[in-house]
Amino acid sequence: MSIAILFAAVVSSQSVLFVGNSYTAANGGLSGMLKQIYESVEPDTITVDQLTTGGACFEDHWNNPSVREVILTGVWDTVVFQEQSCMPVIDPARTYTFGDSLAWFTEAADCNPVFLMTWARRNDPLMLEGLRAGYSRMGAVHGSPVAPCGVAFELIRTEYPEINPYSPDGAHPSLQGSYLAACVIAVTVYDIDLAATGVWQPLEVSTEDGEILRLAADLACSSYLQPGGSVSQ
Repeated sequence: MSIAILFAAVVSSQSVLFVGNSYTAANGGLSGMLKQIYESVEPDTITVDQLTTGGACFEDHWNNPSVREVILTGVWDTVVFQEQSCMPVIDPARTYTFGDSLAWFTEAADCNPVFLMTWARRNDPLMLEGLRAGYSRMGAVHGSPVAPCGVAFELIRTEYPEINPYSPDGAHPSLQGSYLAACVIAVTVYDIDLAATGVWQPLEVSTEDGEILRLAADLACSSYLQPGGSVSQ
């Protein structure tokens, strides 16, 4: 490969870092799924990585020097932040304090923060109201996109109950749930056309289920009013 072609490839590539916990890391990680989805549709490549610690919240990430060091490398166009699953509901002030710090730090490093709205637990669907409010507030303050994964999980739960997006603990995602979340992120961050031919899906997910999950991701993104008054697409 010539130097000119190599330089063009580097310039055209996208890069996204995920900062989260076991919700992000489950089933091999959302970063790898996003890469597969993106590269199955787009002509260029995407660089991904994830920093995950089980049970971690925004406060833990803020107090972790490794997170700040990786963001400061300047490699990343986008950083996707995922809060501990209950924190926006039980202690929103804590979410805002440390989520704001992470977002401002990311913006100062010339990266774009994105917030991954997590999902209500299977036995507590009313959690979604608090999650939506918390993540929407974060997006509004920072002018940042919110990936409405929680909205997509609720659509599957109510409209397509034959698909289970949850692992047996009723909190973490099943493989289908992780794929659903990755599809939502692909639309939110890169406006990926999930109806395109050949969109990647895990081999263990049936063709029919994959189509439904992509449809639910699209519906979630088109119905969620992004902070500032626009839908995520």
